[in-house]
Amino acid sequence: MTLIRRSAVQTHAWMSEEEFNRSWALCQMTPGINLIALTILVGKKVAGFRGAVICLLGLLFPSALITILITAGFLLIRDLPTVKGALKGILPATVGLGLVTACQMAQQPILASWKRGAWQTLFGAFLLVGSALLLWSGKASVIVVLLVAGAIAALENWVVDRFWPSQESEVPQ
Repeated sequence: MTLIRRSAVQTHAWMSEEEFNRSWALCQMTPGINLIALTILVGKKVAGFRGAVICLLGLLFPSALITILITAGFLLIRDLPTVKGALKGILPATVGLGLVTACQMAQQPILASWKRGAWQTLFGAFLLVGSALLLWSGKASVIVVLLVAGAIAALENWVVDRFWPSQESEVPQ
């Protein structure tokens, strides 16, 4: 995820932060492997159907080959104390990568809500914290949380547009 985001947004500027975040949100709602779906969306954005196929192949073939080779190599060295020690550092590093990516992805929506006013910032924080708590509790699926958050945000946007039209209402394209 971190590498796909860095490539698509920062290095090559194929997508804006907003486009990437919207694509990732869409991938979260679809069944299957989210990174494959995201790769297809990035490829389609860059070069249409051909780009989607090339990106999919570029993600799957090297990954599958590397996974096979690493697994075969790991089976030979998995019981070494040094390897066991190294594995203890991989989990925290992976979580750290995820946190950095989440923070980078959060910047654009936070700044957009801040520009729209304190209410939008508080509302976004409510959705963020509420979604996180629901998922953390294990009592709701990701799809349910995303659908409910989307419905709540759509309702809030409708109410603001209808009853407080002087406030800017920014609907993603």
